[in-house]
Amino acid sequence: MDSRVRVGCSSWTSDAWWGRVYPRGLADGERLSVYARLFDTVEVDATYYRSPTRALVEGWRRKTPDPFLFTLKFPRDLLDPKSPVDPPAVDGFLGSARALGPKLGPILLQFPPWVRPGRATTFLTSLLDALDPSLRYAVELRDAGWYQGEVWVGLRRMLADRRVALAWSYLTYLDIPPELTSDFVYLRFIGDHTTVPAEQHGEVRVDRSTETRRWAERLRQRQDALQASFVFFNNHYAGFAPASVNEFRVAMGLEPVDIGRYARGAQRLEDAVGPEPP
Repeated sequence: MDSRVRVGCSSWTSDAWWGRVYPRGLADGERLSVYARLFDTVEVDATYYRSPTRALVEGWRRKTPDPFLFTLKFPRDLLDPKSPVDPPAVDGFLGSARALGPKLGPILLQFPPWVRPGRATTFLTSLLDALDPSLRYAVELRDAGWYQGEVWVGLRRMLADRRVALAWSYLTYLDIPPELTSDFVYLRFIGDHTTVPAEQHGEVRVDRSTETRRWAERLRQRQDALQASFVFFNNHYAGFAPASVNEFRVAMGLEPVDIGRYARGAQRLEDAVGPEPP
Protein backbone atom coordinates (compact mmCIF):
# COMPACT_ATOMS: atom_id res chain seq x y z
CA MET A 1 0.00 0.00 0.00
CA ASP A 2 1.33 3.42 -0.99
CA SER A 3 2.43 5.61 1.95
CA ARG A 4 1.07 8.62 0.05
CA VAL A 5 -2.43 7.59 1.17
CA ARG A 6 -3.38 9.14 4.52
CA VAL A 7 -6.57 8.14 6.34
CA GLY A 8 -7.92 10.00 9.38
CA CYS A 9 -10.95 11.50 11.08
CA SER A 10 -12.82 14.79 10.80
CA SER A 11 -11.66 16.25 14.14
CA TRP A 12 -10.07 14.67 17.21
CA THR A 13 -12.44 15.96 19.91
CA SER A 14 -15.44 13.58 19.89
CA ASP A 15 -16.76 12.95 23.40
CA ALA A 16 -17.83 9.48 22.20
CA TRP A 17 -14.16 8.45 22.05
CA TRP A 18 -13.51 8.59 25.80
CA GLY A 19 -12.65 5.09 26.98
CA ARG A 20 -12.37 3.91 23.36
CA VAL A 21 -9.57 6.06 21.94
CA TYR A 22 -8.66 8.29 24.88
CA PRO A 23 -8.18 7.14 28.48
CA ARG A 24 -10.75 8.59 30.83
CA GLY A 25 -9.14 11.35 32.84
CA LEU A 26 -6.88 12.48 30.03
CA ALA A 27 -6.72 16.28 29.81
CA ASP A 28 -8.69 17.69 26.86
CA GLY A 29 -5.58 19.43 25.56
CA GLU A 30 -3.69 16.14 25.35
CA ARG A 31 -6.14 14.41 23.03
CA LEU A 32 -4.44 15.69 19.88
CA SER A 33 -1.11 14.22 21.00
CA VAL A 34 -2.70 10.79 21.44
CA TYR A 35 -4.67 11.04 18.19
CA ALA A 36 -1.54 11.95 16.21
CA ARG A 37 0.27 8.81 17.43
CA LEU A 38 -2.60 6.67 16.12
CA PHE A 39 -3.41 8.37 12.80
CA ASP A 40 -1.28 10.30 10.30
CA THR A 41 -3.72 13.08 9.40
CA VAL A 42 -6.77 14.96 10.64
CA GLU A 43 -9.34 17.28 9.11
CA VAL A 44 -9.82 20.26 11.42
CA ASP A 45 -13.54 21.02 11.59
CA ALA A 46 -13.17 23.91 14.06
CA THR A 47 -11.61 26.26 11.51
CA TYR A 48 -14.86 26.21 9.52
CA TYR A 49 -16.54 28.13 12.34
CA ARG A 50 -13.71 30.48 13.25
CA SER A 51 -10.38 31.39 11.72
CA PRO A 52 -7.68 30.17 14.12
CA THR A 53 -5.02 32.34 15.66
CA ARG A 54 -1.42 31.74 14.73
CA ALA A 55 -0.66 30.80 18.35
CA LEU A 56 -3.34 28.08 18.32
CA VAL A 57 -2.01 26.62 15.07
CA GLU A 58 1.55 26.67 16.39
CA GLY A 59 0.33 24.69 19.40
CA TRP A 60 -1.14 22.05 17.11
CA ARG A 61 2.18 21.80 15.31
CA ARG A 62 4.15 21.32 18.55
CA LYS A 63 1.87 18.56 19.82
CA THR A 64 2.22 16.33 16.77
CA PRO A 65 5.06 14.24 15.31
CA ASP A 66 6.81 15.34 12.13
CA PRO A 67 5.07 12.98 9.65
CA PHE A 68 1.62 14.18 10.74
CA LEU A 69 -0.47 16.41 8.43
CA PHE A 70 -3.40 18.70 9.15
CA THR A 71 -6.05 19.67 6.63
CA LEU A 72 -7.96 22.82 7.54
CA LYS A 73 -11.47 23.85 6.61
CA PHE A 74 -11.75 27.33 5.14
CA PRO A 75 -13.82 29.61 7.45
CA ARG A 76 -17.49 29.66 6.46
CA ASP A 77 -17.64 33.47 6.80
CA LEU A 78 -15.34 33.68 3.77
CA LEU A 79 -17.45 31.26 1.68
CA ASP A 80 -20.67 33.27 1.36
CA PRO A 81 -21.39 34.14 -2.29
CA LYS A 82 -23.73 36.91 -1.15
CA SER A 83 -20.68 38.89 -0.03
CA PRO A 84 -17.65 39.88 -2.08
CA VAL A 85 -14.38 38.04 -1.62
CA ASP A 86 -12.41 39.59 1.27
CA PRO A 87 -8.70 39.30 0.30
CA PRO A 88 -7.30 40.60 3.64
CA ALA A 89 -9.39 38.07 5.59
CA VAL A 90 -8.37 35.31 3.18
CA ASP A 91 -4.71 36.25 3.62
CA GLY A 92 -5.15 36.32 7.40
CA PHE A 93 -6.49 32.79 7.48
CA LEU A 94 -3.82 31.48 5.13
CA GLY A 95 -1.16 33.19 7.24
CA SER A 96 -2.31 31.26 10.29
CA ALA A 97 -2.47 28.04 8.27
CA ARG A 98 1.13 28.48 7.15
CA ALA A 99 2.21 28.36 10.80
CA LEU A 100 1.84 24.58 10.49
CA GLY A 101 4.86 24.59 8.20
CA PRO A 102 5.45 21.17 6.61
CA LYS A 103 2.51 19.75 8.59
CA LEU A 104 -0.01 21.69 6.47
CA GLY A 105 -1.93 19.50 4.05
CA PRO A 106 -4.74 20.66 1.72
CA ILE A 107 -7.24 23.34 2.70
CA LEU A 108 -10.90 22.42 2.17
CA LEU A 109 -13.43 24.94 0.85
CA GLN A 110 -16.67 23.32 2.05
CA PHE A 111 -19.68 25.09 0.59
CA PRO A 112 -23.13 24.52 2.12
CA PRO A 113 -25.93 22.86 0.09
CA TRP A 114 -27.67 26.17 -0.63
CA VAL A 115 -24.72 27.39 -2.73
CA ARG A 116 -25.85 26.72 -6.29
CA PRO A 117 -24.42 27.56 -9.74
CA GLY A 118 -25.03 31.05 -11.05
CA ARG A 119 -23.75 33.98 -9.06
CA ALA A 120 -21.84 31.52 -6.89
CA THR A 121 -19.81 30.45 -9.94
CA THR A 122 -18.39 33.96 -10.29
CA PHE A 123 -17.72 34.09 -6.56
CA LEU A 124 -15.93 30.73 -6.61
CA THR A 125 -13.72 31.88 -9.48
CA SER A 126 -12.81 35.08 -7.65
CA LEU A 127 -12.11 33.25 -4.42
CA LEU A 128 -9.85 30.68 -6.05
CA ASP A 129 -7.94 33.47 -7.76
CA ALA A 130 -7.43 35.17 -4.38
CA LEU A 131 -5.74 32.11 -2.86
CA ASP A 132 -2.02 31.52 -2.51
CA PRO A 133 -1.30 29.13 -5.42
CA SER A 134 1.64 27.56 -3.56
CA LEU A 135 -0.79 25.77 -1.19
CA ARG A 136 -3.12 22.86 -1.95
CA TYR A 137 -6.92 23.22 -1.99
CA ALA A 138 -10.00 21.06 -2.39
CA VAL A 139 -13.53 22.30 -3.11
CA GLU A 140 -16.70 20.58 -1.89
CA LEU A 141 -19.98 21.56 -3.57
CA ARG A 142 -23.16 19.95 -2.24
CA ASP A 143 -25.79 20.96 -4.82
CA ALA A 144 -26.46 18.56 -7.71
CA GLY A 145 -26.64 21.44 -10.20
CA TRP A 146 -22.85 21.74 -10.17
CA TYR A 147 -22.53 18.30 -11.79
CA GLN A 148 -24.82 18.73 -14.78
CA GLY A 149 -24.31 19.85 -18.39
CA GLU A 150 -22.24 22.91 -19.19
CA VAL A 151 -21.96 23.89 -15.53
CA TRP A 152 -20.13 20.64 -14.84
CA VAL A 153 -17.86 21.13 -17.85
CA GLY A 154 -17.00 24.65 -16.68
CA LEU A 155 -16.43 23.56 -13.08
CA ARG A 156 -14.01 20.83 -14.11
CA ARG A 157 -12.08 23.29 -16.24
CA MET A 158 -12.02 25.93 -13.51
CA LEU A 159 -10.59 23.52 -10.94
CA ALA A 160 -8.17 21.74 -13.27
CA ASP A 161 -6.73 25.04 -14.55
CA ARG A 162 -5.86 25.95 -10.94
CA ARG A 163 -4.89 22.42 -9.87
CA VAL A 164 -7.61 22.46 -7.21
CA ALA A 165 -9.10 19.10 -6.25
CA LEU A 166 -12.81 18.40 -6.42
CA ALA A 167 -13.62 16.79 -3.08
CA TRP A 168 -14.99 13.28 -3.49
CA SER A 169 -17.59 13.35 -0.73
CA TYR A 170 -19.91 10.55 0.30
CA LEU A 171 -23.24 12.22 1.08
CA THR A 172 -26.43 10.23 1.54
CA TYR A 173 -28.35 12.67 -0.70
CA LEU A 174 -25.81 13.33 -3.47
CA ASP A 175 -23.35 11.31 -5.54
CA ILE A 176 -20.35 13.52 -6.33
CA PRO A 177 -18.46 12.31 -9.42
CA PRO A 178 -14.96 10.93 -8.66
CA GLU A 179 -13.33 13.32 -11.11
CA LEU A 180 -9.60 14.13 -10.94
CA THR A 181 -8.83 17.85 -11.26
CA SER A 182 -5.49 17.83 -9.41
CA ASP A 183 -2.64 15.47 -8.57
CA PHE A 184 -4.19 14.54 -5.21
CA VAL A 185 -7.53 13.20 -4.02
CA TYR A 186 -9.51 14.59 -1.11
CA LEU A 187 -12.11 11.98 -0.10
CA ARG A 188 -14.68 12.59 2.65
CA PHE A 189 -17.13 10.12 4.22
CA ILE A 190 -19.73 12.36 5.82
CA GLY A 191 -23.07 10.56 6.14
CA ASP A 192 -25.83 12.57 7.78
CA HIS A 193 -26.96 13.66 11.22
CA THR A 194 -30.27 11.78 11.03
CA THR A 195 -29.11 8.23 10.32
CA VAL A 196 -26.47 8.23 13.07
CA PRO A 197 -27.20 11.08 15.53
CA ALA A 198 -24.49 12.26 17.90
CA GLU A 199 -25.92 10.46 20.92
CA GLN A 200 -25.31 7.14 19.12
CA HIS A 201 -21.65 7.75 18.31
CA GLY A 202 -18.93 5.52 19.73
CA GLU A 203 -19.93 2.27 18.02
CA VAL A 204 -20.54 1.29 14.40
CA ARG A 205 -24.32 1.68 13.97
CA VAL A 206 -24.73 1.36 10.19
CA ASP A 207 -23.05 -1.14 7.87
CA ARG A 208 -21.44 1.00 5.19
CA SER A 209 -18.86 -1.59 4.13
CA THR A 210 -20.19 -1.69 0.55
CA GLU A 211 -19.80 2.06 0.13
CA THR A 212 -16.37 2.02 1.78
CA ARG A 213 -15.07 -0.72 -0.52
CA ARG A 214 -16.54 0.98 -3.60
CA TRP A 215 -14.72 4.24 -2.92
CA ALA A 216 -11.52 2.42 -1.99
CA GLU A 217 -11.61 0.70 -5.37
CA ARG A 218 -12.16 4.04 -7.13
CA LEU A 219 -9.11 5.40 -5.36
CA ARG A 220 -6.97 2.35 -6.16
CA GLN A 221 -7.80 2.67 -9.85
CA ARG A 222 -6.37 6.20 -9.92
CA GLN A 223 -3.30 5.78 -7.72
CA ASP A 224 -0.83 5.93 -10.62
CA ALA A 225 -2.02 9.46 -11.47
CA LEU A 226 -1.77 10.80 -7.90
CA GLN A 227 0.91 12.35 -5.72
CA ALA A 228 -1.16 11.98 -2.54
CA SER A 229 -4.59 11.03 -1.20
CA PHE A 230 -6.33 12.31 1.93
CA VAL A 231 -9.29 10.34 3.27
CA PHE A 232 -11.45 11.43 6.22
CA PHE A 233 -14.32 9.88 8.15
CA ASN A 234 -16.98 11.60 10.23
CA ASN A 235 -18.75 9.85 13.12
CA HIS A 236 -22.03 10.41 11.28
CA TYR A 237 -20.91 8.12 8.46
CA ALA A 238 -21.35 4.86 10.39
CA GLY A 239 -21.20 5.81 14.07
CA PHE A 240 -17.51 5.56 14.99
CA ALA A 241 -15.03 7.26 12.68
CA PRO A 242 -11.89 5.43 13.95
CA ALA A 243 -13.47 2.06 13.12
CA SER A 244 -14.43 3.38 9.67
CA VAL A 245 -10.81 4.46 9.16
CA ASN A 246 -9.70 0.90 9.84
CA GLU A 247 -12.27 -0.54 7.46
CA PHE A 248 -10.95 1.70 4.69
CA ARG A 249 -7.33 0.91 5.55
CA VAL A 250 -8.01 -2.80 5.21
CA ALA A 251 -9.80 -2.21 1.90
CA MET A 252 -6.71 -0.38 0.66
CA GLY A 253 -4.27 -3.04 1.89
CA LEU A 254 -3.07 -1.15 4.99
CA GLU A 255 -2.72 -2.61 8.46
CA PRO A 256 -5.51 -1.46 10.80
CA VAL A 257 -4.70 0.91 13.66
CA ASP A 258 -4.84 -0.40 17.24
CA ILE A 259 -7.35 2.33 18.11
CA GLY A 260 -7.68 1.58 21.82
CA ARG A 261 -4.07 0.92 22.75
CA TYR A 262 -3.77 4.06 24.85
CA ALA A 263 -7.31 3.85 26.24
CA ARG A 264 -6.73 0.36 27.66
CA GLY A 265 -3.15 1.05 28.71
CA ALA A 266 -1.52 -1.30 26.22
CA GLN A 267 0.96 1.44 25.32
CA ARG A 268 2.48 4.00 27.65
CA LEU A 269 0.46 7.22 27.57
CA GLU A 270 3.64 9.19 28.33
CA ASP A 271 4.96 8.14 24.93
CA ALA A 272 2.12 10.05 23.30
CA VAL A 273 1.47 13.14 25.41
CA GLY A 274 4.77 14.42 26.57
CA PRO A 275 7.03 16.13 26.60
CA GLU A 276 5.80 18.29 23.74
CA PRO A 277 7.95 18.17 20.62
CA PRO A 278 10.08 21.35 20.19
